[in-house]
Amino acid sequence: MRLNVTLRSLLAIAALALCACYVCNAQADEPQKAKNVILFIGDGMGFNSDHLGAYYRFGELNSQVYQKFPVVLGSATFNVHKHQNGVAEWNPDTDFGYVPEEFWKDPKGGTWRHTNTDVTDSASSATALNTGHKTVSQRLNYDCNEKPLENFADKNYKVGRSVGIATTAQISHATPAGASAHNMGRNNYAEIGSEQINDLPITVLMGGGHPEYSNGVKIDKPADELNYQFVGGRETWEHVKNDENYKGWTFIDERSKFQELANATPDKNVELPKRVLGVVRTTGDVEPIDGDLDDPDYLLKFFSKETIEAEPSLAEMTLGCLNILSANPNGFYLMVEGSNIDHANHARNAAKCCLEQVSFAKAIEAACDWVEKYSSWDETIMIVTADHETGQMWGDGTYDDDNDNGKYDKEDTFNGFKQIPKSPRGQVPAVQYLSSSHTNALVPVYVKGCNADCAYDFIKGNDKKAGEFWGFSGDYIYNSDIFNIMSTASGIK
Repeated sequence: MRLNVTLRSLLAIAALALCACYVCNAQADEPQKAKNVILFIGDGMGFNSDHLGAYYRFGELNSQVYQKFPVVLGSATFNVHKHQNGVAEWNPDTDFGYVPEEFWKDPKGGTWRHTNTDVTDSASSATALNTGHKTVSQRLNYDCNEKPLENFADKNYKVGRSVGIATTAQISHATPAGASAHNMGRNNYAEIGSEQINDLPITVLMGGGHPEYSNGVKIDKPADELNYQFVGGRETWEHVKNDENYKGWTFIDERSKFQELANATPDKNVELPKRVLGVVRTTGDVEPIDGDLDDPDYLLKFFSKETIEAEPSLAEMTLGCLNILSANPNGFYLMVEGSNIDHANHARNAAKCCLEQVSFAKAIEAACDWVEKYSSWDETIMIVTADHETGQMWGDGTYDDDNDNGKYDKEDTFNGFKQIPKSPRGQVPAVQYLSSSHTNALVPVYVKGCNADCAYDFIKGNDKKAGEFWGFSGDYIYNSDIFNIMSTASGIK
């Protein structure tokens, strides 16, 4: 009897050991999930704008750090069209908002759309990027049926991760709002700013929209005449400015404070504030004050001395965010927007676009360096993309300006799409704009880090012409798939 008991015990122990080995092997086989997700959005950055920046900065294509990421795809950015009767329906199986053959026909291809799709605005695109749902223009994290959507930030809050946002627009502008807030109208800035500051558990929020400064210069107006909409209204602003630790925020607006946070890297063991609200001293855009090529005097052709001294670079804001967010052992989601590539292209200003592209690229490089020093690509995924293309920028000679009015119109001769011409470092390539608006052109997607290959699971089609023209596979996803990539890579469902 004792022998039988002993035998049964040994068998039980062996069975438990086998189970333990099975569990260990299953765990070993399970791919590691990204603890940190970093999303860079170049607002208005198409492939041609991206190539413009590379030529200007280095004189060569594929010279930016992110252009060498292992995964390179295109992204179709169209949104859902709302008909006059109020109906907004989109069937992803039949309503193709991007058709390569239509795009490459002629300049009208940039605005071609299906009956139920449209050229996107930044709000609907930001919603797609952050929720996985395409929606109609103006909406922030609301679907086509006006139902609120849970965004990627919301999902990170639920699992105990931190969320950070840095932008060169106002903090409540469309793209940062899409990464954080919920509103039926992108222009409801005061409501959006109030939600960001008063209601959401954002860990760090940085950008423009300062009521009291314009381009680093104090606005000479009484307090009741200032514009408080971008920071949640006057009451919220007064609390932020005057109430120490309001809602747990540490408020900063001087460039030196942004620089202090950027320099407070994890290896220095500096005690950092728990939450930071950084409102740059400008009511409008944060300028690319590091967009020069090691020639600060060049910037004075574009910006005042006061602006350069008062405003932090996007790289400084990005590093400050990373240092604060990394204090959370559970990980974080950081969205960084280079907002004004879009504004430069709206204005058909290629020289300003170059500065914006350089500043955006420097922020990405700073983040890559930070990851390699204080995290790793084994626990971090980084995605660089755009919300849409702006301006249909092409190489010089794309059209003949027959009526000599400085812009393309129906009276001009279209010669076919030309590539951005190679140019020496520091020289703005000769380009032409076919538009001053958003277009349906594919935008680039660059991915590196933990589970980056999952991006291939979401390919929607192939644009052979785009692949040949811009030097990639031609495979493209939808902008809504950025959310799917972030969710899959991080394990946040």
